[in-house]
Amino acid sequence: MAIAKAKSCVGLCFSLALCVAVLGQQNRQPSTGKSCRELVEGFYTWYAQEALKHNRMTQPDLALKSRPYLFNRDLAQQLREDSEAQTKAGSDLVSLDADPFVGADGPAERYVVERITIHDGKCWAEVHGVWEGKESETPDVTPELLHQDGRWLFANFYFPSPSGVNGWNLLGALKAGREFRKKYGPGNVK
Repeated sequence: MAIAKAKSCVGLCFSLALCVAVLGQQNRQPSTGKSCRELVEGFYTWYAQEALKHNRMTQPDLALKSRPYLFNRDLAQQLREDSEAQTKAGSDLVSLDADPFVGADGPAERYVVERITIHDGKCWAEVHGVWEGKESETPDVTPELLHQDGRWLFANFYFPSPSGVNGWNLLGALKAGREFRKKYGPGNVK
């Protein structure tokens, strides 16, 4: 009888340890597409309202001040540097000439997140603008998010070209701006 109780106790302990290990592993797995979608939808709902309220393209400063926790460190730093360079240059354009989150056309009435793709700890969300009540057929922007510290963070934004060939991405545009400023200097731009 004592041996049967001991076997039962060992079996129960093993089962509990296995359950704890499985639950712990589930909590360490990357977030699902649902959490990525919710973050992107929430950001674009907020951002479009702010941009439309101010009747202008919203610059990154508003997003970085109001929601800094949504951006990975590298992207946030590059956006700050770009904004500071433009402030120093005054009226000369030495930074982005498009909204960093919605593109050159500025904000749509609202945004709809369609397709979500997750691979290797990254999420891409196809975001379609709604213009005059009609959703665009192709994505206006595709943010790339990285899963870091248990949550999704914006890492880059991809924009299609009007012709559908070779669009641009935010990190590439920020790099080109840095190289331009380095070559010509903020005071030498005409």
